[in-house]
Amino acid sequence: MALTKLDIASIKDGTDGQVITWNASAKATTTGPGTSAQVLTSNGAGAEPTFQEVVSDAAAMALALG
Repeated sequence: MALTKLDIASIKDGTDGQVITWNASAKATTTGPGTSAQVLTSNGAGAEPTFQEVVSDAAAMALALG
């Protein structure tokens, strides 16, 4: 469903960098803001996205290989 200008105008004020998302109960909520060194990461359906530190490929490989 597309938002109209009226829908967007009715959104409450927030903090620059916040991201609007919907929780598992289909209620609007916000996440963030993160920091300049973080990326927005999906945590899968039913879980709020979070800002997380960027992991280098080498660190991720070491973690995966144990």
